[in-house]
Amino acid sequence: MTQDKTKVKTYKANTSLLNKIGSGPLNMQAVQRAQEEIENNQIDFSPIGLDFLNRLDIALKEIKPETDRNKVEEQKKTLIAPVMELKANAAIFHYSLVGNLANIMLNFLETIDALDKDVLSIVGGHHDSLKLILSSKMKGDGGKDGQVMETELKDACSRYYKKKKKQG
Repeated sequence: MTQDKTKVKTYKANTSLLNKIGSGPLNMQAVQRAQEEIENNQIDFSPIGLDFLNRLDIALKEIKPETDRNKVEEQKKTLIAPVMELKANAAIFHYSLVGNLANIMLNFLETIDALDKDVLSIVGGHHDSLKLILSSKMKGDGGKDGQVMETELKDACSRYYKKKKKQG
């Protein structure tokens, strides 16, 4: 049995960020102030979220059903970018339902191999749901309605996976 004698290269980390912020424990008062600012912010996220949804809508309109792997990956990026922005920002502005639904969609988009009409329909339904949530300024988790929306989106993704499994 032979061992691979590949030489491992070690790269020294860039210390510019460390030089800017310093090292050691964080100031707990600064952390607390930042947390309070996040919890108490009154910024209206709906226009920001609707802008991300507009980007998603434009991407959806430009994409045609596609199975070529390279084209699919490139087109998926245009769908993933605004969904990722929604996921990353929604909870900070007290729209946890938007973040949860975006997370489900993000996971779905990252696992599909084709952009067929069913995928585009699921993404379109997701877009419409989020537009309704943001337009009506439904903050928080949406209560029972929010849970139903999450369940429906998960179920739509599951049905898609089952259908593809039967076909493949």
